[in-house]
Amino acid sequence: MRLAEVGADGQGRIARATVDVHGRGLAAQVAARYVAGAGVARLRVGDDAVAAAARGIDAAVAVEVVPSLAVERADAPAELVDPTARALGAGALAALRAIREALGSTTP
Repeated sequence: MRLAEVGADGQGRIARATVDVHGRGLAAQVAARYVAGAGVARLRVGDDAVAAAARGIDAAVAVEVVPSLAVERADAPAELVDPTARALGAGALAALRAIREALGSTTP
């Protein structure tokens, strides 16, 4: 079990999920790494670099490159001024939202 906090049922839902990771660059790579690490079965990403980031965490994850997903959608907490910190925050937030969606959570 990768995320003990969600229990076996939650981990099963995550394992059956398909997640779209929007954007490119550091934010998208962080999001892809986090959701791959959480055990998502299938990812759809915008470019090869993001696909490689996900496969670097879990070689078994199925990754499809869909160029239309390369459009940035990430948002980050406004208090993060440094561009790298903003990208990391945006990626982590996108991953958290994807995992919550896979779990069926309605919490924002």
